[in-house]
Amino acid sequence: MEKPIQDKFELTASGIDHSVEQTAELLAKEKIDPKDALRLRFMLEETMLQYRDAFSETAEASLRSSRFFGAFRVSLRVRGESLDPFREKETSETSVMGSLLANSETLNRAWRYRGGANLVTFTVAKKHRVSQLVTILLGIGIGAAAGLLLKLLTPATAPEIAERIITPLTNAFTGLLCVMATVMCFGAITLGIVRLGDISTFSSIGRRMIRGFLLVAFLLTLLNTAWMIPGMTFGMSSRVSIDFYDFYDILLGFVPNNILSPILNFNSVHIVIIGVMFGITMLKMGQKSDRLTEVFDEVNTVAILSNSSLNHFISAYVGLMVCGMIASGQLAVLSGFWKLFLIVVAGEGITLLAYTLYVCIRLRVSVRTYLKKLLPSFMISLSSANVGAAFTTTIDTLIGPLGVDTDFAPLAYNLGGILFRPGYCIVFTACSMFMANLYGVEVTWAWLLAAFLLSFILSVATPPVIGGTTVCFSILFSQLGIRAEALSMIISVNAIFEFLTVAVNNYCLQSQIVLLGNKFGKLDHARLRQ
Repeated sequence: MEKPIQDKFELTASGIDHSVEQTAELLAKEKIDPKDALRLRFMLEETMLQYRDAFSETAEASLRSSRFFGAFRVSLRVRGESLDPFREKETSETSVMGSLLANSETLNRAWRYRGGANLVTFTVAKKHRVSQLVTILLGIGIGAAAGLLLKLLTPATAPEIAERIITPLTNAFTGLLCVMATVMCFGAITLGIVRLGDISTFSSIGRRMIRGFLLVAFLLTLLNTAWMIPGMTFGMSSRVSIDFYDFYDILLGFVPNNILSPILNFNSVHIVIIGVMFGITMLKMGQKSDRLTEVFDEVNTVAILSNSSLNHFISAYVGLMVCGMIASGQLAVLSGFWKLFLIVVAGEGITLLAYTLYVCIRLRVSVRTYLKKLLPSFMISLSSANVGAAFTTTIDTLIGPLGVDTDFAPLAYNLGGILFRPGYCIVFTACSMFMANLYGVEVTWAWLLAAFLLSFILSVATPPVIGGTTVCFSILFSQLGIRAEALSMIISVNAIFEFLTVAVNNYCLQSQIVLLGNKFGKLDHARLRQ
């Protein structure tokens, strides 16, 4: 519940000083970290000075405070024309505001315009005494040790414990994460579109983002196919038959049948489609949608803070996932496919290295700094093989340490999550070509072209639900003439590949969003390089 700090004051020098002093006293009472308190005071004062310069000293303002799940929030409301204090030229890297934003790790800010007033909020999150990356690595280590200890029990005991105790527990926690991620995904898409201001801006940015995602996915599939060619045995036949009705069925699957299934299954494609429809409609409604936007914003805030609370248990969740995987013997399936495993790891490793070096050279950021910022979300994705589990951490990383614009990052992440899955580009091409050689399929240049195009299309069209990759492998193998028994084998192997694939998808998508943010002028370079 909001409490007034100062109601209806003018942006005069004395009015600003008095309101800042009252805020400082409240921060001291709330026992906010002194560094965060000092930074919040400076940012609040700088914001009010910007509005005073843009409007006048007689502009009406009010200041309120509230608490959300342990986080402390200060809200400033200033009446006047729409003015985002975090997007103006004054927030460049060399400005006071730019410097404060660049050095802010636990202090988040947001702006929106409604009812003829600018609403600026500053939220101070709790500081973690230990780095999240350290706790995740610790959880992985403890989980691996526990899994190995369970393997020392009788042969039937470890798998039974994994199946009846560990898996239900991790599935329940995954469900909680996905429920919150569903709300955040929908809110990010809807609010991101509304805050772009008009349909033409959304169309321009959306079209260029989609083009960028598809182009990179196409090039990655092409390069991975070319890399595999020297190991292939070619034949003379040019016969390749492709049934495009299979792709038609996948495209129909993009349309949601009802409003509940996307929420229950965390189907990001359906969520994004519904979010885009809502966002465009609200954008066309203009000021009539202000109240609805406010409701969406508050619900999204609650989901974000709830998910942040769940993130306190992420290290334990990751440890249980690793423990269960080892105890159930899932890793044993790789023993017969070690060559394919090395091919996939090499392909995805090279992709990660190329992305890292390109971003670091292009944007002049140190490799060590960049890796340190992306490792927490990468490790969560790697150990859980679940997009929803890393959703909050990924968005927080984009907006915070990586310096991507607050509204642009969630919109780009959710849109890219549908179209940009470089890990699947590599897995589909590697698995199809490896199994073709293993089963003696006659490989021709026409067959190779079909494998390349199918891998690219399926990497974009993979349904984001349980069994989605199974459907795609079934189509891929049937179209390329690979024997049916190969499908069951590759599905078992892919259950292990999925962990690395999801992590690579997430890492590369974040890197691509950083590059797009730089291209669209929605990237804070100072914060990225910090």
